[in-house]
Amino acid sequence: DAFGDWSSDVCSSDLDAQPLAMACWDISWLLQRDIRDGAYASLERVLDETERRGFNTLRLDPCPHLIATPENGIHMDRCELMPQGAPAVEVKIRHQLQQLLQSAHERGFKVWFSSRFINDSRARRSFVRRPEDFVAVWSETLSLVEQWGYLGDVAGLDFCYQFPSLPHAHGVARRVFRRSPERSLPSHWSATASERLEEYLRDIPRALHALFPSVPVGLSTTAALSEQLRQLDTSELDFLDFSLWLDDDPRYRLASGESMPAAGLLGKLANPMKQLLLDAGGMHWQRRLEDQLQRRMAFTRLRRLQPVISEGFVRQPQDLRKLPTGWADLHEMMVVNALTQGVEALTPTSLACPSYPWLWQEEEYLAHLNHLILSGSS
Repeated sequence: DAFGDWSSDVCSSDLDAQPLAMACWDISWLLQRDIRDGAYASLERVLDETERRGFNTLRLDPCPHLIATPENGIHMDRCELMPQGAPAVEVKIRHQLQQLLQSAHERGFKVWFSSRFINDSRARRSFVRRPEDFVAVWSETLSLVEQWGYLGDVAGLDFCYQFPSLPHAHGVARRVFRRSPERSLPSHWSATASERLEEYLRDIPRALHALFPSVPVGLSTTAALSEQLRQLDTSELDFLDFSLWLDDDPRYRLASGESMPAAGLLGKLANPMKQLLLDAGGMHWQRRLEDQLQRRMAFTRLRRLQPVISEGFVRQPQDLRKLPTGWADLHEMMVVNALTQGVEALTPTSLACPSYPWLWQEEEYLAHLNHLILSGSS
């Protein structure tokens, strides 16, 4: 066992012993739901397709800041979401979440909550600033889920996607870093900022554990953020969900031309170059991704955190026509490597969703990868 006897002394909200094969629906289940030709226009059909491909868990953004009742005490179920660079989308947030959870429950799906705190027409994400604000919106959301009868389906809760990155931690920027959320995070965190951030990592999971002891609470992170996390107290977290992208590797970005200006011919050549790199040197890039994985795993073992990989491994455009061979091979190798390292909650690729038709149509390939995950066959 990669974790030794770690499970004997952690809190009662350990991750479910059942392996999790995660489909990343995130906010797409809302944004692409009511469009006539949207990928999620027929919820029942997409759930059936997801089940056939072997997934048993949906990573969802339930928009807790919109589910929760605002300070004026008047909850309006109809919300106007305002995604960056896209038209506004009107949703009935509680109604649609309850409908999705009911349909998912009927098929035996677990759900994994992770919120990007999307902007809406009333800018309610701006009011989620302090640790107690996160506790308030998540506790009301989980209370509703419990009232509906689906709390047992919640396999994990990532209280803010890639915290404290922007724009997801919009309300946190001024309180912690004393800067506008329109600006990027500083490359170096001051001692004062680090102390403030530790309040979130400590207080949010502690409070949610007390209220909902069956729900594991943790954090998602990136390659850059995980280095900063090494300086912080993570003892109250149950899991660390680290994205594992080859695209974050500077050598890969340089070799593919992605780190060059994306204008004109260079931009058009980047994706074909990626295919050539993966087809010709897949083992080389696999070893570099393995190195990333081992570094993250060493950190989770040291901190006694359950490792989760809910997104990765190599990005691709949405308009491909077929599954690239080198890309497919690398993903299978990385799933096997993650299983060998002891990861029991992961995605075969976060691109495996209806928004990527070229991959979604590969039903047998995805079912094969998910079978490996659910059987633990490394």
